[in-house]
Amino acid sequence: MLWALLLGVATGLIFGERVAFLQPIGTGFVKLMQITIFPYIVVSLIVGLGKFNPEQVKSILVKAATVMVTLWVVGLAAIWCFTLTLPKHDAGTFFSPALISPATSIDFVAQYIPDNPFASLAEGNVPAIVIFCIALGMSLIANKRKSQVLDFLEVVGQGLTVISKKIIAIFPIGIFAMTASTAGTLSVEQLHNLQVYWVLVLCLGLYLMLVLLPMLVAAATPIKYRDLIYVMRNAWITAFSTGNVFIVLPVITEGIKAHMRKISRNDEQSDHIAEVLVPIAYTFPSLGKLTTLIFVMFAAWLTGNPVSFSDIPNVTLSAMLSYFANVHIAIPFLLDSLRIPADSYQLYLSMSVLSAKVVSPTTVVYIFAFVLLSIFYCRKQLHFKRLRSAYYVILPCALLPAFMATSFTLNSHLASGSKAANDVIDNMVVSDQVPAHVLSHVPQAYQSGELSLTNIDVIKKRNLLRVGYVVDNVPFSYFNQKDELVGFDISLAHKLANDLNVEVEFIPFQKHQLNEYLNKGYFDIAMSGLEINVADLTKVRFSQKVLELQLAILAKDYELSRFKTVELIRGVDTLNFAHMEYAPLLNRVHERNARIHFKQLSNLQDYFKSPEQFDGLVISAEAGFAWSMFYPEFGVVVPEGGMPKYPIGFAVAKRNLDLLSYVDAWLAIQQTNGSIEDAYNYWILGLGTQQKETRWSVLDDVIQQSSK
Repeated sequence: MLWALLLGVATGLIFGERVAFLQPIGTGFVKLMQITIFPYIVVSLIVGLGKFNPEQVKSILVKAATVMVTLWVVGLAAIWCFTLTLPKHDAGTFFSPALISPATSIDFVAQYIPDNPFASLAEGNVPAIVIFCIALGMSLIANKRKSQVLDFLEVVGQGLTVISKKIIAIFPIGIFAMTASTAGTLSVEQLHNLQVYWVLVLCLGLYLMLVLLPMLVAAATPIKYRDLIYVMRNAWITAFSTGNVFIVLPVITEGIKAHMRKISRNDEQSDHIAEVLVPIAYTFPSLGKLTTLIFVMFAAWLTGNPVSFSDIPNVTLSAMLSYFANVHIAIPFLLDSLRIPADSYQLYLSMSVLSAKVVSPTTVVYIFAFVLLSIFYCRKQLHFKRLRSAYYVILPCALLPAFMATSFTLNSHLASGSKAANDVIDNMVVSDQVPAHVLSHVPQAYQSGELSLTNIDVIKKRNLLRVGYVVDNVPFSYFNQKDELVGFDISLAHKLANDLNVEVEFIPFQKHQLNEYLNKGYFDIAMSGLEINVADLTKVRFSQKVLELQLAILAKDYELSRFKTVELIRGVDTLNFAHMEYAPLLNRVHERNARIHFKQLSNLQDYFKSPEQFDGLVISAEAGFAWSMFYPEFGVVVPEGGMPKYPIGFAVAKRNLDLLSYVDAWLAIQQTNGSIEDAYNYWILGLGTQQKETRWSVLDDVIQQSSK
């Protein structure tokens, strides 16, 4: 299988995206391997348990549980040690809708109680299947007629083993196809975005599967380190190539049984123990699964909110409980529990192809270690020869700092050379622009008196749409690195002008000037993330809702914990918040709680110039996250228990009903055709801010370039 792996990597690097067509072939082989898996789990568990007597089962399960807990403790200690290798990093990130979503809950009952075993088999619910098979196998232990059923199932198991061996014989074709397509299509962008996580999980995985786990087995059993590596090689390579542990469970079981025969330590009991414990080890949280906990720590670090030491016990307990479910349930749950934007999970999915190359082999080594240690413990053959055992205990302890130092050194270098978050938002541009004039103040000519009534005919006749904007209102209207006026509302203003077939002129204003400037006709329409509030309804006319935003608090990272809940905020003696909008709402809050004070600013930049004057800034979560990319030492929190949402829209003068009618109809069209959603995804969520580049390949970038 090793040759297929190496040949696949070479093919992918040479031909690049041309070998993407091999992916379905690899997927087909994975499904082929899965043909026997569920029947194999059912048969092996029932037969393995059914052949024991009651005293043996109790002893085996207790001793296996002891081994499992021991490996968890040792493995989690190593995982937490590697989280210390994350370098210092301040970062901001785009808004995440998951921040305001309901907390993820895990239905452990549905996961582990097989109310319908056949449905569990059909749905691939492995934990429920294992629980059912354990219950059925144990119920057969005292049954005097069990041999009739067990003999039949044993024959079925032998048949399944033959099928698995036949498939494994041709599986190198699948390994070649999957490896070639992965190596050929994995983008450099994916590697660049998560290179710190990749280094972290690679160093951790190599330490667990090459040092800690096999050396623990070598220290406590007669099995030599080199022999264990040799026994694991086929399952290891298959798991690495496919990123799938499930399909190699029969290979692990047969490998353990074959090696026990080779060293003359096998008997019927050890074979049954292997058959029972392999699927159990897969069902319960493995150290392979737990290595993905490092991604949660990485995501917290990436968003500038690293997990503190005081959080470690709670995170560890939550992780152990959640990993009893599927990894793809556990990670979003942990992200949510730590208030990390859950769309960080998309980063995990984008990297899952690579991380599975470490997580799956680590799981294989863990299952080998767990089962072998349990077998020798049950046989009372664990041994600790003074010199050899001391060597294999001391060596992992000595190598741990070396692996950690390697991880820290590499990640410090990568983090120092990575692109800053503000570089992304500061280089965003408006596409499909119309000719535009951006003014820094209201022209003197506009201030000579009230301008005429503005309607669609007037705008088209003058060939100019005048748009009011708020300066430095990220991400709705702001100047990028090239001093271009950009943002969510600015992009819509260009689109509106384009549909009117006119040019656009942008005129600045401050929030308190909105009513005056509109009704004096200084501009036709205001488009700058404007809150639609009751107090302004009698002064100007608002369009229909463009977006709905979530009110939040922006503050220094170390201060965010003070504002996690409304109850915590109410318990503080005195608080001083800055704000630019929301005056009616905040005045009511002050009336109900005189200890909370609010000061209105004319420009959001004023807050960042002197943040020490305030405890925080009341702002939308969407805008707060964008500002945190410019000022990564700040973070955003939505206090639990009462922070409302509010609508934003465009504003026109009270008399401009013709323009308002047109804008409302235009917005309805944009909502329907997806233009508003596209603008939201780009300016608020940050999707599509990096262009996809063609995948590098030897054929395109070396051979063809040299031939030119």
